[in-house]
Amino acid sequence: MINTKHRIEFDSEKCVGCQMCYKSCFVDVIRWDSEKKQPIFKYVEDCEHCFYCQSVCAKEAITVIPDYSSEHLLQSFPEYA
Repeated sequence: MINTKHRIEFDSEKCVGCQMCYKSCFVDVIRWDSEKKQPIFKYVEDCEHCFYCQSVCAKEAITVIPDYSSEHLLQSFPEYA
């Protein structure tokens, strides 16, 4: 398992239940709560940080905050050094 501190901040007061974030997430990090009519950010550690959910949210209810110090984002390519 990759150790990360990725976060996704969600303002439920701004959410209008359009499901655009849920439909845009290609890695299935976002699930939909039918009762609350709001997204659930279930697997944040799997987020690819494409920021698509954040960009499609017309009400700016989502903020993706990647952990740039995580081993998932730390890459080195010694052959190009």
